[in-house]
Amino acid sequence: MTQHNSPPVSATFREVRHPHSSGDLAGLARSGDGVPVVLLHGVMADAHAWRHVMEAVAPGRPAVVPNRRGRRPSGDLPDGYAVETEAEDLLGWLALQEGPVDLVGHSYGGLIAVEAVRRGAAVRSLVLYEPVARPFAADALPKLEEAVENGDLDAAVEIINVDVSGYSRAHVDTLREDAAVWAKLRALAAPAGAELAAIEAFDFVPSAYSSLDVPTSLIAGELSRHRPPYGPSVDRFRDALRVEDVTVLEDHDHLAHVTGPLALAEAINAVIR
Repeated sequence: MTQHNSPPVSATFREVRHPHSSGDLAGLARSGDGVPVVLLHGVMADAHAWRHVMEAVAPGRPAVVPNRRGRRPSGDLPDGYAVETEAEDLLGWLALQEGPVDLVGHSYGGLIAVEAVRRGAAVRSLVLYEPVARPFAADALPKLEEAVENGDLDAAVEIINVDVSGYSRAHVDTLREDAAVWAKLRALAAPAGAELAAIEAFDFVPSAYSSLDVPTSLIAGELSRHRPPYGPSVDRFRDALRVEDVTVLEDHDHLAHVTGPLALAEAINAVIR
């Protein structure tokens, strides 16, 4: 779930705002012609973390990458925050686009995207990169929520990486060596407890999604395809959405938007053209 430090906005993408009654939302947008592409990021990431991927996805077409709640300049997570909150936010972004979109969701963003489609989102195609649903992080959640509540964001980053995502403590130590990266991760960890609690609270019932009439593709990293927590979650979505094949990114895991943005963009392009 961990990203590296966010780069500046490129000349291709610009900052955009979406007014909302419970706190304005922000994101990155690119102008163009054709079917819009909308991408929703996961936990421990923001819109900027996906810039390199999205610059290579469907160049020339309009694109939007919402910055989900809890990431400046978007507003905070509201009282009663849930997956449904995010789905309604996404529906608001989609309503601003011209016609059906190609919708891409990563991790928690994948779960939100599927729920938005179930609620009637105007979508031409759906691409899910290692989407997650419960059971996902139940064992680590109490410890994570306690760390966030106590303001111990260093511990929260470590819990998310080690206890939730299965990375080594050596990986965390490497992240700590870059002060800018670590500061970014601490900020992203602040809403993570509430986000993971929302995933665990959401009743992902496969039968509710089996009738979705939207062409759907699944992408997974080779290194995470068959290990918890991401591999089993991909299987749940594959079965629920009746997807025959999963595109596997060789030598990558849950973080291909960081480790292999061009490879991930190529996989997305292959199914949205």
